[in-house]
Amino acid sequence: MNLRKFWTSLDDATRQAFYRTAMWMALIVGTVYTIGQSDFLESYTPLAIKIEMPDKIVFPKSNATVSLPINLQLKNNTEETAQLEVPTPCNIIRWYITSLDGDFVQAPAEETCSQVVMKASLPAGQFSQDELLIPLDATRFEAGTRYKLMVQYWGQDGFKEFKVEFE
Repeated sequence: MNLRKFWTSLDDATRQAFYRTAMWMALIVGTVYTIGQSDFLESYTPLAIKIEMPDKIVFPKSNATVSLPINLQLKNNTEETAQLEVPTPCNIIRWYITSLDGDFVQAPAEETCSQVVMKASLPAGQFSQDELLIPLDATRFEAGTRYKLMVQYWGQDGFKEFKVEFE
C-alpha cells in the first residue's frame, strides 16, 4: 500500500487530527530551538556570562596573527550581591580555543602571576564588563572551519562558536 492510498483511505477527522498534531509538533520544536539558540536560558542562571565577538574571523594574507576583539559581560541575576573570587589576577579571564570536536587549537602563553586572591562584589541586577583582544595565530587555523572559544570570567564558564576564513 503506497502513501497516497493510505492517506486517501483515512477519513476527514483523522486527517485533520494528523494536521493538528503536525502543526503542534512543528510549533513546539521551533520554540525549543529558538530558545536554545538565544541567550534567553543563560539569563536565568544566578551569574550569567555573555560573550560578544564576531561570528566570522578573516585572516589577511599579510598577517600571521589577527586580534580577535571580545566583550565579556557577567550579570548577577539574583536578588543579592554576588561575591566574586578567583585565586590570582590571571584567573579573572581565562580562555582557550578548540575545534568543535574538542581538539585543542590555541591558548594564551603562560604568564607569571602574583599569588594574590582577587575579590569583587557584583550588586543584584548589575553586570561586570571587560574587553579583551585575543591574538590568533593563523598557522593554527583552517579556512572554513568552525571553532569554539571557551572563556572563564570570574569563575563562570561560557563559550562562543566562530568561523575562520582567509583572504
